[in-house]
Amino acid sequence: MSRSRLSFLNILVAIVGVALLIFTVQRAGGWGAVVEGVASVGWWFVVIVLLGAFRMACRTRAWMICANEAGTGRREPGTSELRFIDAFGAWLAGDAIGNLTPLGLLASEPTKVLMVRTRISTVTSIASVTIENAFYTASVCVVLLAGTWLFLQRADVPPGLVQVAELILTAVAIAAVIGVWAVRTRPAVLSRFAPVIARLAGRSDAPAEAMREVEARIYGVPQWSLGRILHVVSWEAAFHVAAVAEVWIVLETLVPKVTWTDAFLLESAGRFVTVAFKFVPYRLGIDEAGSVATVIGFAPAVGVTLALVRRLRIIVLNAVGLIPLVGSRHGR
Repeated sequence: MSRSRLSFLNILVAIVGVALLIFTVQRAGGWGAVVEGVASVGWWFVVIVLLGAFRMACRTRAWMICANEAGTGRREPGTSELRFIDAFGAWLAGDAIGNLTPLGLLASEPTKVLMVRTRISTVTSIASVTIENAFYTASVCVVLLAGTWLFLQRADVPPGLVQVAELILTAVAIAAVIGVWAVRTRPAVLSRFAPVIARLAGRSDAPAEAMREVEARIYGVPQWSLGRILHVVSWEAAFHVAAVAEVWIVLETLVPKVTWTDAFLLESAGRFVTVAFKFVPYRLGIDEAGSVATVIGFAPAVGVTLALVRRLRIIVLNAVGLIPLVGSRHGR
């Protein structure tokens, strides 16, 4: 995709998102109510930012474990040790690029690979990024299943949201079937695209060999030790626990008598929106419109305020994430 077309797409998506944001805010009581809600968070916003950074650190740690295991635990020629500061900087940069463009994962994950190319081999970085995303996707499926079940226990759920819940359950079931099928059959998905990548790169058969090696390392995950797998799972679980805590803190500053169940419901709904609308830069207007706060008894402004506070947290962390990205470009 050319740069001009990509810029046009960015602008178009941003305009639609801003329009949806304005419409939703007006329905929630106007900007005055939202600004008052955001201001009520006060210094707790610092805690929210720190929790957001901790969540990124959790996935960074999970990625590092996957990189160590995918790289067979040995130092490869031309590389050095992958340090946490390097991996965390790459994660922040990738998240920033993914949020700033409608490419989502197609922009964020390659950015991580490029940012650590002097630390680990390209094969190891691609395999480890893919493996960590697989663990994360599985954890998201668990969160969505639990959140959907709790949500359906609520009384007076609108028929439209029931249909969305059924859609989520269907999507999770399909994802689970595809995952089991992939583990059992080990399809050569990446290898089949190797000739195309080779032609685009103007190279010979090296990409095909690299792709086969990436696939071998990905499909080798079931042979990992149980302790290693649980270590990755624990970091992914910590990511979601911190996300629920973040929602609970915001709600606690806005409304009385907030329960952890309420926070989990809003987080699981927000996780679905994040996955489904990753292509929308910063999900402008999507988080607010997709909030289920009113269904579980909160005022509309609460859901809008929660979305805005979390978006401000993302912007702060993305600003930090652009620092290593700019530094790497100047270092070329």
